[in-house]
Amino acid sequence: MPELPLSERRRLPRAIVTDTALSVLAFPIPVRLLDISVNGVLLEASHAVDPGSRGTLRFNFGGLPFSAEVRVERIDLRREGAIERFNIGAAFVALSREDQRVIERFGDQ
Repeated sequence: MPELPLSERRRLPRAIVTDTALSVLAFPIPVRLLDISVNGVLLEASHAVDPGSRGTLRFNFGGLPFSAEVRVERIDLRREGAIERFNIGAAFVALSREDQRVIERFGDQ
């Protein structure tokens, strides 16, 4: 078999690839809950996330575990001296009626 030039070793022409998506496993980011409603949350974090990202928000309401899927709607950078903080506005993707009641009770405290 003859050696092909180093610049192009393919035997077939390149294929055009479209509609490509990369799925990655998210890693946990510590956040501080600033505000919550049945529509969404405002979080503070030391790491940025991309608007449109989806993830699972987990925390405890008075010892009761809570978990819900959220979609990041906006992110705002705040600087405190040399420290960067990010305010993350995220909407709940879907909440059960029970989850809504838990949030409503928590918001009244």
